[in-house]
Amino acid sequence: MNEQNITAGAGVVVGADGTEAALRAVAWAATEARVRGLALRIVHAAPYAASTNDAGCRRATAILGRAYTVAHQLEPRVVAHTQRVDEQPVRTLLNAASNADLLVVGMRGEGPGEVVIGSVALAVSGAACCPVTVVRGQRHAADLTGPVLLGLEDVGIDAPAVTAAFADAQRHRTSLIVLHAQQVYLRDWDTDRDAAADALVKQLAPWRSQYPQVPVEARVVHGEPVDELLRAAVTARLVVVGTHGRGAPVRLLLGSTSRAVVRYSPCPVMVVRWDSVAGDAHPSRP
Repeated sequence: MNEQNITAGAGVVVGADGTEAALRAVAWAATEARVRGLALRIVHAAPYAASTNDAGCRRATAILGRAYTVAHQLEPRVVAHTQRVDEQPVRTLLNAASNADLLVVGMRGEGPGEVVIGSVALAVSGAACCPVTVVRGQRHAADLTGPVLLGLEDVGIDAPAVTAAFADAQRHRTSLIVLHAQQVYLRDWDTDRDAAADALVKQLAPWRSQYPQVPVEARVVHGEPVDELLRAAVTARLVVVGTHGRGAPVRLLLGSTSRAVVRYSPCPVMVVRWDSVAGDAHPSRP
C-alpha cells in the first residue's frame, strides 16, 4: 500500500469511506483503471483524524487498507495508491478530481426509498472537473457485456458525454444505445420518430467515424426522459448522462434528469459536464 500527495498524477480516483457501497465502487474503479491502463488512487476523507487521535488514525488506516485489498485482489496488475486527507469528503474528492481522468464514488441504497438524498455522490456529480461515475446497484460485476446507454438531449451541448459514451463502449468492446426522449407527442409519431432517429444518426457521424468498431443503436422514444432512461438501464452496463449548468452555482450543476438517474439507476452512472475536457478527446465536428 502506497500513500501519495493528493495532487500526484492523473488516473482513476475513487472515494473510500468504509461502507460496502464504497467497496463496490473501489472494485469497479480498479477494473476501469486496468481497462484504461491507468493508476488507481484510493482516497479517504478523514477530518476526524486531523488531530493526534490515535483511534481516528487507526480507523482511517483500516478503511484504506481494506479498500486497497479489494482493489489489489481484483486487479493485481493495477498500480494503486492510498491517500488520507484530513478534510471534508466533498472538498477532498473535488480536489482529487482536479487532474484525474475519472472520479468514482459509491452510493448507498438499492431503491428509491433508500437513497441518501444529501449524499457525497450527488454533491460531486456535475461539480467535478472530470467525468464522475456513481456506482449503484449490485450488478456492476456481472454485467460487463451489457451495452452503454447514453441519454442524449442535444448533440452539440452534450458532445463530451457523447465522446465519453463512445470511448467507454470501445474500451469495453460493447455496443452503444443512444436514447433521445421526446415529451411532445407528434400527430404522425411513427414517421416523425423515424425521421428524428435518422437525423440523430447523422449527428453522430463524427463519433461513428472515430469509433467504427462500436455498434450504435439510435432510439427516439416518446416519454419523460428519466422514466425512459431508467427503463432502458435495466439491461445496460453503464448509463452516461451529460449535465449543463453554465454559470450556475455548484449545487445546481447537476440537472434534474441527471440527478434522478443517478439516484435511481440500477447500474453505474457516468455524469459528464458540458465543459469536461479530461480523459477522451472530442472528435472533430463537421
